[in-house]
Amino acid sequence: MTPYSDYLLHDFEERRQDRYAVVVFLPRHLDEMIVPLREKYDPIYNLVASHITLVFPFESTMPLDELTGTIKAETEKQPSLLIELNSIGDFYPRFPVIYWHVKENAHLTRLYFSLYSRLGLPIPHKHYLPHVTVAREISNHRVMLVKEKIVSYLPSEKFFAQTVDLITSLSGNRWVSVRTFPLNGLERSSTL
Repeated sequence: MTPYSDYLLHDFEERRQDRYAVVVFLPRHLDEMIVPLREKYDPIYNLVASHITLVFPFESTMPLDELTGTIKAETEKQPSLLIELNSIGDFYPRFPVIYWHVKENAHLTRLYFSLYSRLGLPIPHKHYLPHVTVAREISNHRVMLVKEKIVSYLPSEKFFAQTVDLITSLSGNRWVSVRTFPLNGLERSSTL
């Protein structure tokens, strides 16, 4: 007969849902450029490094190895992605977020939709607007003031995204990478 503690542990493992997201982290030099702004205007800047979200936070009971295999199957055929950051935008009045806009990129958008499909998740936004959050929780009357302060700090920048990361939430809601997937496809999506 199985001890009761083994039964409880097994039941806990079956019910446990971990929280994940899939992101492209900014290269160190761009992260260092944006950190002073995020420290000043984003109350949760220290919970996750500067990034572009590909799959928004979701819960899964799937074992990590299975989840990793699913994401790897999609990313291993993907070439590195040219990411162009080119302007400041906001989601006001719907969401209190100011962001560094990612120029439209068909390869990035295709990866967004294909990851959701492969993971069997509902697509949260039919129109994917990739971005890097710079400020959040700014009151409506301060949006333009904050945007004016931010715009001079953030020039147009380009970089090749060489990897995609699966991140998870730890206690205290701090997000850390648990797997990194290289983008090793045969051809690059564009040139610098």
